[in-house]
Amino acid sequence: RYRVANLYEGPMDDECAIAIRDCDPKGPLMLYVSKMVPSNDKGRFYAFGRIFSGTAATGQKVRIQGPRYTPGSKDDLFIKNIQRTVLMMGRYVEQIADVPCGNTVALVGVDAYLLKSS
Repeated sequence: RYRVANLYEGPMDDECAIAIRDCDPKGPLMLYVSKMVPSNDKGRFYAFGRIFSGTAATGQKVRIQGPRYTPGSKDDLFIKNIQRTVLMMGRYVEQIADVPCGNTVALVGVDAYLLKSS
């Protein structure tokens, strides 16, 4: 509940802010990627982060806002599909169909659109 003001720059009464505040699995997907983790595929990374609202699913179309994105511009903004959603358990990874908010997840297929410095 208290994190929404730190995580979201938009109005605190819009659909996204309310979904983050309520941790709503049926709300829009709001996910913060905190780390890029090297995968077994050479040169590829898992985008690891926490889901604050919505549900991340394999094949889902997502809007990726990179670190240089500014509201209203199209710079550092991409719309792509998640190739796979993966749970990371220590050094093991397990593919899973979907992951609801409140959990951590690793995404495959979005690494090319995010900086490796996360």
